[in-house]
Amino acid sequence: MTEIDVPQVADLEIAALVRAEVERRWPLDVQGIEELARYGLIPFGKMMGPWLLIRSSLATGGDVKSVLPAAVAVECIQVGAMMHDDIVDGDPQRRSKLAAHAAFGQGTAIIGGDGLFFHGFAALADCQRAGAPVELVGAALTILSQTGLRIGNAAVEEIRMGRSICSTSTYLNMIKDKSGALLWMACGVGATLAGADRKSLAALRSYSDLLGVGYQIRDDLMAYDGTRAGKPNISDIRNGRPTLPVLLAHRRSTREQQRLIEHLLADTTTPVEERHEAMAEIVEVSGAVRSARRMSHLYAHLAGRALDELPPSVHRDVLVELTVPGRLV
Repeated sequence: MTEIDVPQVADLEIAALVRAEVERRWPLDVQGIEELARYGLIPFGKMMGPWLLIRSSLATGGDVKSVLPAAVAVECIQVGAMMHDDIVDGDPQRRSKLAAHAAFGQGTAIIGGDGLFFHGFAALADCQRAGAPVELVGAALTILSQTGLRIGNAAVEEIRMGRSICSTSTYLNMIKDKSGALLWMACGVGATLAGADRKSLAALRSYSDLLGVGYQIRDDLMAYDGTRAGKPNISDIRNGRPTLPVLLAHRRSTREQQRLIEHLLADTTTPVEERHEAMAEIVEVSGAVRSARRMSHLYAHLAGRALDELPPSVHRDVLVELTVPGRLV
C-alpha cells in the first residue's frame, strides 16, 4: 500500500513550522530511542493534533511561538499511542510503511512508544521557555494527563467490546472518549496555554467531542468504502471490532444475517480476507455505509455549531471549515 486518500489537515504554514521543529529535535542521524521517535513521527500523517492545537490557541488569543513545543508534544503522545495500538491490533503498517513493531520488533516498539510519551511531556514543559506562563503550562499538563487516561479507558472498553455486538449508543459513547478526547487533547492544551476562559474551553470541548465522533465514524467507513489510509482495511474484522457500520447493518438485518455478522465477529479461524469480504457485502447491502456517512456528517455539523460560542475570527472560521464534509469526515 503506497497511496493514501486521506488529506493532511494542517495548512502549509503550520505544517512547515511543526516539521521544522520535529527535524530540529530529531535530526536524521539520531540513534537509540531517538531513532524510534523519528521513525514514528516521520513521515507525518494528517498532522491534525498540532494543527488543532495551534488554531485553538490562536482562536482564543494565543500566539504560535509559545505553543509550538506543545504542538510537537501532542504529536509525540498520539504517535506513541499509535505505536502501541499497532501492537495491540497486530497491524503491520502505519502511514504507508512498516509499523514500528514490524520494523524494529515488538519490545523495541513498546519502549519507543513509551519514549514518545516522555518526549511529549518534555516538549510541553518547553512552552515555558517559549513564553507561556508557568501556571498555564501546569494547567495544560493537567488536561494532557487527564485526557490521556480518558483515551486509555476507552481503549480498554473497546478491547472488551470485541467479538460481540453492542448497542450503537454504547459504541458512540466509547468513541467519544476515544477519538473525541484525542481532539480535545489538542484543542484543550492549545486554548489553555492561550489563557482561554471557561466559555471558550467548553465550546472547544464540545467541538472536539462531536468532531471526534464524526471523525471516528469516517475512519470506520474506510474498511468498507475503498478509502486508502496507509493502514490495513482488514484490521477491524481481524480483531472482531463491532464498528458503527457493522452495528447499523446488524440492526437492519434479518435474524439469519444477524447470526452471520455475529459469527464473523467471533470467528478467528477463517482467513481474514474472506471474513472481511463477507462483512463488507452485508454492510453495503444493508445501506449501513450511507447511514454511517450521514451520521458522520451530522456530528461534524454539530461540532461546527458548537464554535458559535467563540469570538468571531479567521481562526475560528478555519476550525469550523474542518467540519465541512470532505475535509475530515
